Amino acid sequence: MSTSEYRKPDIQTDFSSMPTWLYLLVVVILYAFGAYSFVHFIFAPENTEILESISEVFYLVIPVTMPFLPLLIAFAAIFLFITIILAYIIVWIMSKLAQEVTIIVCILFPLFMVAVGALIYFSDPELWILALFIAGLGALFFLFVLWKFTLIKRSGQFVEFSAQLVLDEKAVIAMPIFLGIYSIITGFFMLFGFFEILSLFTVENAAGDPELSLPGYVFAILFEYIYLIVYLGVYYSLSAGVISYASDWYRGLDPDLNSAMKDVRQVFPIIIKFAFAMATVKMIMQIATSAGRSQTRATDRQGGGAIIFAFIGAAVAGLFISILGAIWMFMNYFTLISIVQNKRGLTDSIKDSAKTTWNSLLDVLVGESGFGLTTFIFAVINSLLWIVVGFGLGFAVSQDFGFGIIFAFIFLILGSLPYNVVTMPMKVAFRSFLYSYAKDTIEGYKKPSRLPTELRTEFSTLASKQRKRRGLRDPNQYF
Repeated sequence: MSTSEYRKPDIQTDFSSMPTWLYLLVVVILYAFGAYSFVHFIFAPENTEILESISEVFYLVIPVTMPFLPLLIAFAAIFLFITIILAYIIVWIMSKLAQEVTIIVCILFPLFMVAVGALIYFSDPELWILALFIAGLGALFFLFVLWKFTLIKRSGQFVEFSAQLVLDEKAVIAMPIFLGIYSIITGFFMLFGFFEILSLFTVENAAGDPELSLPGYVFAILFEYIYLIVYLGVYYSLSAGVISYASDWYRGLDPDLNSAMKDVRQVFPIIIKFAFAMATVKMIMQIATSAGRSQTRATDRQGGGAIIFAFIGAAVAGLFISILGAIWMFMNYFTLISIVQNKRGLTDSIKDSAKTTWNSLLDVLVGESGFGLTTFIFAVINSLLWIVVGFGLGFAVSQDFGFGIIFAFIFLILGSLPYNVVTMPMKVAFRSFLYSYAKDTIEGYKKPSRLPTELRTEFSTLASKQRKRRGLRDPNQYF
């Protein structure tokens, strides 16, 4: 099917609005409590000394910084201009060379491990076990790269697609920006909310030291739980918009904001259910981990062999919780993407995600590893660019080598922000491309995609061989 003939399926939904209204109620409660906590902290008599200290700090800082205000404004303007230029350059390079970089890194990394193992052995032959382990692991990785070279090549292609999506559809950059602003505002309310909980539920223990009472501990957990639901609801909603853009773009369509917002609105109740489920699992794991640590600290005061058993029990419990968490994350690797693309309920989407992830396990593992290595290499390139620009600007202004190093360090720290802004939606888009490709593999490439013709033919042949080898005749068994 050609791209021009493809039309996006118009899937009608009729989900209950109850999760949406419940979510909005939770949001109102959270921010109302945060606003109340802020006002109460400002006007509470016991906080007068703290507020006076803060005022004195501002009084000392503002007179010093005001004469440098024009310099700060000029610095901000120059930094913003350089940010836009360098961010565009990095993304453009990734859209053109990410596949080559992915292949090179995946080949050089295991060879580097082999070289390290050899270096360890020749430096100290007594460490031959360690050297053999590192070199052997590198050799196995290298053989895997040769065996699954096509998967690595495809992973690099999808990284290029992710960068190209950011260049073509700049609206997806709004996701990390909105999320960052929202996180700052919500974190501000969360801080004063915890201050309020401490002031209401702090009691003295038997030793006369202040501690949080049991009701306060429960209230603090509930407060954090509500915050996590609200945060994940916003994060998943913004990610769903990127998924909509990426899915349409991958099919050769021209996505727009209205189409993305429609997709998010249609499945918003399911997104909230997903946020509730993920927050619940995260809180259960956090409480279980904290309980294990508390038990260990309590046993530590007893001394003797009880400490050893406590540490062993905590380690086993922590390992068990980590395994359960990993399984849960594995099952939900594609859940949000399935929700947006298929517009089905949460249970069906989790099942679809688990089956798709399992049947495309190597694609997922290689893709995640390849994406991580590639973005790391470009993060290094991004850092080097900012160091050069910062040092050049500082040295040009002051003609002082030390001042140039200071500027290079400042630009290095600040330069990581724009890189994170562009790579966050890229990661979401990358998973969307993996999911769409996995479905194409199962369905026999019936839908168009932006994959080059030679790759589509190569992947289609490999997918056909895999289906015959597995004896799979009906693709619907995956769903």
